[in-house]
Amino acid sequence: MAAKINYERVEILSELIGKLGLETIYFIEEKDKQLEAMRNLYAKTGHVGYVCLLAVSNALISYKLSVKGEEYWLTFSKELSKTKPSLNYALENIVRFLRKHRLNVINLEQKINRLRRLYSSNIVHKIFNNPEAYARNIVKLWKDISEALHTDPKSKTIVFSIKMFYYAYYASTDIRIRLPMEIPIPVDFRVSIISLTSGLLQFKRSMMFSDKVKLLLSKYGDAVREAWNEVSERAKVPPLNLDALIWVFGRNVTLQCSKEKIVRKTFEYLRELFDREPDTLMKKLVYEFFKYC
Repeated sequence: MAAKINYERVEILSELIGKLGLETIYFIEEKDKQLEAMRNLYAKTGHVGYVCLLAVSNALISYKLSVKGEEYWLTFSKELSKTKPSLNYALENIVRFLRKHRLNVINLEQKINRLRRLYSSNIVHKIFNNPEAYARNIVKLWKDISEALHTDPKSKTIVFSIKMFYYAYYASTDIRIRLPMEIPIPVDFRVSIISLTSGLLQFKRSMMFSDKVKLLLSKYGDAVREAWNEVSERAKVPPLNLDALIWVFGRNVTLQCSKEKIVRKTFEYLRELFDREPDTLMKKLVYEFFKYC
């Protein structure tokens, strides 16, 4: 019953994404609400290291939220932008936000304890005082966070924390880090669903779509990462950049997977995003991403 990679679909998707190009994905990132949140945070605090530290910290506990991720990050930036840049009070500021706004309440104490483990390490000092060093070697940041938390470096929140450091550093300095191919995509709900609707991953046994999604999230995360790594390598787009593209396409997907509705809403969003009608290549990619709805 294992999830299998469909290499024919790998070829089709990677060819389209390769033609789309990294510059188009950069444009999509510019519209990402999470990047907007980091820009808002830097505009009010003016401290690169503080913004990067808050981004990494919040990313490590951003799961099982009570609202959509976009709303959560904008609220986080709005509240934390009222605080003064301080390494000594950073953790306290985050915990105060969590307890006040109740947007991230599931396993809250466990999440706070995770942050305390992070703040007991030397990583927070390095991020706060010298984020440029990690920007020059983001793989080291990835490994350091994983080791500090004794967590698999491929796990969703560890990888997501690197993406948010990338956003925070870019938002604060206007310097875009060239992301490495070796850091995998964060395997979350949207990525798992698109892995199935695109035909990139398939199950031999017939089962409910929702059960397939649950299996990818709980048991076959490595298969999801391997599949998108294949696409990334062939398209020459790093997995963490590819994540932004998948999030745009995945914003309207549901477990019911109504193809007509999802395609229509995706086109509507792309028109809003690019302020024009999606071109032939983008439309083709939409249809390929949702071919197996």
